[in-house]
Amino acid sequence: MIEQRHGRYFAQELMLDQNAEIREQIQAALDAGETKEWHLLGVSDVLPEHGVILFWDTARPSFGRRAAS
Repeated sequence: MIEQRHGRYFAQELMLDQNAEIREQIQAALDAGETKEWHLLGVSDVLPEHGVILFWDTARPSFGRRAAS
């Protein structure tokens, strides 16, 4: 996964190698995001050349909880 400066949300361009297992490539990207505790928001397949964009939320979810003051 390429590191880039970003705010809370991150769009990751994932170019898929058509000569390799597609599902494994996508799973590897998802696993890498999980190790960073990122949360997948969506996927777009608008890239030419067999690519997708993964949209991540890089903030930990609060689940409606607020920090104690």
